Amino acid sequence: MEVFSWNVQGAFPPAGSPDRIDNQIQFIVESADCPDLLMLNEVTTNRRELWYNKLESIAGYTEIVDTLDWSRKLGELDVPPFQDFNGVNGNLIAIHEDSALEDLSRQTPSISDPPFGDATRKHWDTNFPEKILNAEANFGDTTIDLWNVRTVPGNMFGEEKIKILENVYNRILAKETGPRILAGDFNAPKAETEDGEVIPWRSEKDDALSERWQAAECNILTGLEDVGMVDVFRTIHGYSDLDTLDISHPTGDRDTLTGKRFDHVIASESLNPGDCYYDGDGLEYSDHAPLIARFSPDFST
Repeated sequence: MEVFSWNVQGAFPPAGSPDRIDNQIQFIVESADCPDLLMLNEVTTNRRELWYNKLESIAGYTEIVDTLDWSRKLGELDVPPFQDFNGVNGNLIAIHEDSALEDLSRQTPSISDPPFGDATRKHWDTNFPEKILNAEANFGDTTIDLWNVRTVPGNMFGEEKIKILENVYNRILAKETGPRILAGDFNAPKAETEDGEVIPWRSEKDDALSERWQAAECNILTGLEDVGMVDVFRTIHGYSDLDTLDISHPTGDRDTLTGKRFDHVIASESLNPGDCYYDGDGLEYSDHAPLIARFSPDFST
């Protein structure tokens, strides 16, 4: 089972570029060979029909769910705080027609549902619900819980980034146990050391907001180990002396490939991760490199 996570840069231009979408679809088909599961971030709201048409007719993805309907509706609101948000993009999950995965279904808990265990926060403690796409799919008799997430940049929206991360972390912990895949552009961490330390943004500050910020990033990136989920890229490659691209969002000159590792796949060890890498060729069509992870799930025992 192959998982393909990619921020397709659909926020710029907000109207969406049909040519770039065509190129991205061709990359998924020709370079990535149509992975079983697509988990895309920043899919342009105004190009929803185009994405569906291309994914189905050209790439063979027959089961698709997204949050683009939420993006459009929230973007039309003229009430605080939504008048400050443009609603130009959301997330999308798709399953290929030849995949063993099937029965993809979007999960939309109600705000009237009880809080997470003893927590005081409910399911939608965020003003960006379209940045969180939770779905389920079946692999044989086993249901896999899917989370496709893209946080907003902290330098633009501050606490909203924290709320998205807290929301996802708490909701994952609150759900029943079982295999899970969490993927997407987290806009985190700030850095990682060669001995495996994750350095979150605002780590140099000790005020209350910064401490909450640091906890939110670390909980998502390393705290899910408590429920058997691991950072698949680091599980496969470790942290030092890498012979593979270990960033996903380059800065400055792309030829030097310096930047941040913002895009992640964090998944249950029970799915048996076997490979994981960033495909630098995808940077020709987005400002993020796609992340591919391969699993060999065996739920027969």
